[in-house]
Amino acid sequence: MDQSESTLLICTVGGSPEPVVASLKHWQPVRVRFLHTPQTRNDIETKIVPKAQAEGFSLDAGRYDPFELPDGQDLASCLDRLRQLTPEVEQWVARGGQFRVVVDLTGGTKCMSAALALQARQWPSLFSYVGGTERTKDGVGVVVSGAEKVVYQANPWDALGHQAVEEFIVLFDQHAFVAAAEVVGSAKTRVSRRDRKRELNVLEQLARAFDAWDRFDHQTAKNTFEDVEKAGNDLRSVLGAAKADRVLESVTRFREHLDSLCQARAPSLHHIVDLLTNAERRKQEGRMDDAVARLYRVIEAIGQVRLKEQYGIESTEKVPLDRIPEELRAVWTPRANDGFIALGLQDTYKLLERLKDPLGQKFQESRLDGRESPLGARNRSVLAHGFEQVSVNVFDKLWGSALALADIEEADLPSFVALGERPKAKR
Repeated sequence: MDQSESTLLICTVGGSPEPVVASLKHWQPVRVRFLHTPQTRNDIETKIVPKAQAEGFSLDAGRYDPFELPDGQDLASCLDRLRQLTPEVEQWVARGGQFRVVVDLTGGTKCMSAALALQARQWPSLFSYVGGTERTKDGVGVVVSGAEKVVYQANPWDALGHQAVEEFIVLFDQHAFVAAAEVVGSAKTRVSRRDRKRELNVLEQLARAFDAWDRFDHQTAKNTFEDVEKAGNDLRSVLGAAKADRVLESVTRFREHLDSLCQARAPSLHHIVDLLTNAERRKQEGRMDDAVARLYRVIEAIGQVRLKEQYGIESTEKVPLDRIPEELRAVWTPRANDGFIALGLQDTYKLLERLKDPLGQKFQESRLDGRESPLGARNRSVLAHGFEQVSVNVFDKLWGSALALADIEEADLPSFVALGERPKAKR
């Protein structure tokens, strides 16, 4: 190994000093943390340090510290205690590229080694194990003293992308799609196995598809979901067959929805469904102002779709005055420009009501046109014309009204299974 590197060695201490000494000699650490139990505390000064000295590796008292694990047979307590080493590890590697951390799992109880491996998966570290070229009991016993051999590898959670996958799942389920994609995208450059690269790549595509969808880049989202479908076997490999198949089933529904959306001429029912699902995701994130802004647009779009499909009025931005009933025309004419008038949300539904369209009556019955309308909360929000915080209660009222006006059941909206949870029943 490169002796120019400054190594912090974290090693478990068991009943035999030989493997620890072999690790010390191999890694030549500038600092050591000996993980011991109350029963092996004295072995550090009485056995390990003297033996290392005798074999040519001097370790003075200022270069090592004992770190006690109270119960070497209790995995939970070992894990809880080892967490306290994380700041020390982070500070060590933060000192520069030549500072590395090596964890040696050889000594101690099986619980101690397992706990160290579990904790070290979060550390930027190398894993080390002292095996041997010769063992007792016809090769199945302990390593013969003097035949020790250090085996090491990169942190498998990092080298194989396991840590990145775990972080991806947490971020993905929080709808932090850009961050999730960056985590696995970065890990993809560090792994060497092609199959692992493909697995990380399909996760990145999944997150990129959702990010594009959230930004209303529907064509990119559709194309990327298609790429995810094509890499279904890689998704099964990284997530497991059952979970991946549920994800792929959802992805197919999303792609079909987006395909219809991309072909539809706005406004349409497809656009309404898409805005509803986007609003729900913003609500799940706790972003009520964003969610309600989308519901406002949904309710506006529902009226626009009805005027387009039933009355041939293609756009509420430019409605011919001669298409307006006489009682409204007299009031709205002063606002007209070259024989056309632009209608806002309330005007759209007022027009529908005068046209005796059931949707206009339903809007009135939903109390969306009065002074106490929850639509007013959107107008007073930071994202509209005021500085008030939008509450969950306002979202729930507008959500119910939007579904009723659109005549859509919540269960018919595209829904998704969280990667880190058990599959949920379809709403």
